[in-house]
Amino acid sequence: MKITILGCYSATPRTITNPTSQVLELNNQMFLIDCGEGTQVQLRRHKIKFSRIDRIFISHLHGDHFFGLIGLISTFSLLNRQNDLHVYGPKGIKDIILLQIKLSRSYTGYNLYFHELESETSELIYEDDKVTVTTIPLKHRVYTNGFLFREKPGPRRINIEAAKERNIEVCYFNKLKQGSDLLQEDGSVVKNAEVTYDPLPVQSYAFCSDTLYNEEMIPLIKDVDVLYHESTFLEQDVEKCIPTGHSSAKQAAQIALKAGVKNLILGHYSTRYPNIELFGEEAGTVFSPVILADDGKVLKFN
Repeated sequence: MKITILGCYSATPRTITNPTSQVLELNNQMFLIDCGEGTQVQLRRHKIKFSRIDRIFISHLHGDHFFGLIGLISTFSLLNRQNDLHVYGPKGIKDIILLQIKLSRSYTGYNLYFHELESETSELIYEDDKVTVTTIPLKHRVYTNGFLFREKPGPRRINIEAAKERNIEVCYFNKLKQGSDLLQEDGSVVKNAEVTYDPLPVQSYAFCSDTLYNEEMIPLIKDVDVLYHESTFLEQDVEKCIPTGHSSAKQAAQIALKAGVKNLILGHYSTRYPNIELFGEEAGTVFSPVILADDGKVLKFN
């Protein structure tokens, strides 16, 4: 699992920071999560191929999380994109984007599909043979979702040496990978566990953008490998969380601790603070390990 942080600061873009956007690579698939201003420039800067992005997930309709979307959609057209593009986001995102396309007469040469979300409870919004994506309802000033990405268990792995010792032909490997025992021509049975290894461990990633401290999400993100949780404020300004619909670094750490996650990534920092290390120090008093997102940072988890 690989996460490339394109932007992780709140509100107004600056020359040295970008609003929220990141790329998740999971099981050989690439997902773009949120698309603040400057996203396509950041994609270029970090040499991420536009053609690999087929699914975009937008948490909510505040500008620092989706104002870069129309630009990216337009650039895809300029690059003569042919692949379908799927956008998952709150109800209303289709009207916003299609109005911009209509008034600018920038119609796409590829199929553009919108999957609008309005459920207040968690729902499965994407599934293929390798990955599932479900929503994590959040509490913000507007309708907002986080997203939980989970790998599906893969096939069992062949123990090549053990298979050779049993004279098992390669044509039977697929059957063994699916967990079946093997009946030999002499009538003997080769138990699956004798010639295969367990599948590789699956990985999971929970992205929780703008939200108040919300223990209702804990059952949904229980035991995930990596949690990204917004941390707009430090505790010295915790009173600002409720009116703005945000969390502090310490609150993010409390959620991570109660959910039993393996790794916590902090982001969406208010630019009022001189050093993002302060967020890590505060969260570290509650939970470890804490990873500080920063623009351009690439995080890999095995």
